[in-house]
Amino acid sequence: MADTVQYYLEQMVPELEDLEQKGIFSKVEIKSIVKKRTKFEYALKRRIPKKIDFLRYIEYEMNLEALRKKRKVRLDIKSNKVSLSDYAGVRRIYFIFERALRKFKGDVALWLQYIEFAKGSGANRTLGKIFASAIQMHPTKPPLWIMAASWEFEENANIIAARGSLFLSFRHHALNLPQPLSHFPILFCSYTVLMQRGLRLNSSSPSLWHEYFRLELVYVEKIKARRKILGIDGQSQSTLEELEGWNDQAAGVTDDENMIMLPKITGEEFEEEKGDERRAVKKLEESVVQAMREENNPVFGGALAGIVFRNAIVAIPHDIPFRTKFVEIYSSFSDTDKGKQEVYDSIACDFPQNAEARTYLAARHVVGMDVDSPEFVTGLRACVEEFGRCLEEVSTSEMWDRYTRFLEEWRRKVTEENLVCITYMKLYLTKSLTKAFKTAQKKDLLTPTAYLSWSKLLWDESDTKQAQLVAQQGSSRHPTSVNLWCTRIELTAEGEAEVDQRQPLLVEALRHNRSSVRLWEMYLDWLIVRWQEGALGEAEVEEAFVDATAKTTALLPSVDPDADANRVKDLVPTRHVEWATRTGGIKRGRATYRRVAESTLPGIAFYEACVAMEKREAKGEEGIMSTRASEGIEWLYEMAMRKNERREETYLAYISHLLSQRQFQRATEIYWRAAKSVADRDGFEARYRALVEGGSEGSRINRVVGETSREKEEVGEKEKDEGEEGQDDIEMKG
Repeated sequence: MADTVQYYLEQMVPELEDLEQKGIFSKVEIKSIVKKRTKFEYALKRRIPKKIDFLRYIEYEMNLEALRKKRKVRLDIKSNKVSLSDYAGVRRIYFIFERALRKFKGDVALWLQYIEFAKGSGANRTLGKIFASAIQMHPTKPPLWIMAASWEFEENANIIAARGSLFLSFRHHALNLPQPLSHFPILFCSYTVLMQRGLRLNSSSPSLWHEYFRLELVYVEKIKARRKILGIDGQSQSTLEELEGWNDQAAGVTDDENMIMLPKITGEEFEEEKGDERRAVKKLEESVVQAMREENNPVFGGALAGIVFRNAIVAIPHDIPFRTKFVEIYSSFSDTDKGKQEVYDSIACDFPQNAEARTYLAARHVVGMDVDSPEFVTGLRACVEEFGRCLEEVSTSEMWDRYTRFLEEWRRKVTEENLVCITYMKLYLTKSLTKAFKTAQKKDLLTPTAYLSWSKLLWDESDTKQAQLVAQQGSSRHPTSVNLWCTRIELTAEGEAEVDQRQPLLVEALRHNRSSVRLWEMYLDWLIVRWQEGALGEAEVEEAFVDATAKTTALLPSVDPDADANRVKDLVPTRHVEWATRTGGIKRGRATYRRVAESTLPGIAFYEACVAMEKREAKGEEGIMSTRASEGIEWLYEMAMRKNERREETYLAYISHLLSQRQFQRATEIYWRAAKSVADRDGFEARYRALVEGGSEGSRINRVVGETSREKEEVGEKEKDEGEEGQDDIEMKG
């Protein structure tokens, strides 16, 4: 290892001497550079190298190279001859990247960093080799193929290589070119290298298909722009023909005395063209000219992109968002209406009963439009008509739900009340939406979301009674919908003068949705409000809390700690303890949480809430709690640790509390207990040290921990000695 490091260091000597001769770095700085590089080289030669060591070495060399360039500019060092130090730094960075990639070939992020550095340094020849190596190591990574093709097309202006980079992946989906395209070999020669290989190996990658599709559209767009600049596009040709016709009409007729008209030359003055060969050449020239016109050239009409699309949907046939992405790409280019229609036709043909596909096709008439656009009214009516046909053919709850959501979305966008046309459109959308809700309800195809939207629509229109009726019908049809029950309860509270009207609704809603956090919160809030108003006595509220705790305790616990069932099992007893503390003080609160903990199975969140309550109610000077409060908090922490012996947060919170109460010995005991129980002991040690060192009693607790450790070691040695003595006695007796 030392010999290799020494060899690499000796290779740096000429470069360092050149830097010193130019005055870019001093001797002291060069010594520091050698020292740093020696340290990095030894780190790279360890038995098991780490990627972070390579990255740190690369970062150091990049910063050093940037510093060299800045100093060269500041010192105004000019030389016609390129010296070793001008390129040695970049060459070393490339060398470190190559060494890193020999060790970590499978790290795609490292390859991407290497590619970005090569792009930044402008090394096109090297970048081509890097792309080849990266793709060879990771042929199933579409981002690498896309980057390679993009580089070939944008930087090298090589459309053939770019096509090949994405297209070689069509091993199982070969392109079928239409016959007219065979007359344009210049545009279709050599489908090789990158795109071909990428798609041949990754035919199911949507991103590769989309990028290849975009590539062909960009290529055609560039050709159109170039033809326009040269004046050979369709518009320029028609203008030229108009000018020639005008000149023919004006031949021999002029009002300008300074204009000299040239005599018209007839065909008699030229030698007559004879022979089949001459006529064939002329016919060929005319056919070439006609073929190169945009209207006659299928390439300019998007034939290449259409071929890519047709092969793409063969490779990925059942993905609707995959197809709609082609329309989005088409929208970024000009003259693509024909291509968009092809995509729409394919969706309609392949997904006739799919609600998502039919919704997309029906809504396409207003995509990208503003409400104040002149075409908006016509487009919206076309959408409604097509949705009507879709609902006749695909009459499902999902289809009706998508239709109502479409109308709701556009109704929210129509907000300008001062314009007559906008007001008319909002009224039209409101009536269409109401009609859709009623029709779907008659067919029993209204979803809970649709019922909720209908109720809110009526509520916005100030029709509270009808909104309440719709919410009632929806909750009766879908009793497990929490949002419908909550809306119905809110509407009942607003429409009725008596709050008692909500009690039977809350009870019925909780009967169908016992694990709903939102409904339990509404019920408990209602309970407290009724107690504050004097409508319920303490005994009635206590009985209600006990009954609610019993019901939530019967819920099956979930493995997910954030599940609604687990949250409800902690919410109800926690609110019970808070209410008990509020009415009878901390003594009643302690009695309540002890009774709850003994009779039910609350979670850790319940014990944490009780600890917070104890701390709020604690009395004492200089932060020291009373004995009863401290004992209560310790009891709560002990119960929480029984609930989960491997939870680090509970141990750390317990230790922090003991340290704040200056119970260092007890804190040390909890520390040793936690060290034996937690899963990640090293991580717990780090968090524990941060906790201890952050407090003012850090040195004290460290000393206590050290003394406890020595005591345990002495006890262990004593037991070992006693065991050896006992063994000697047994041997002597034998």
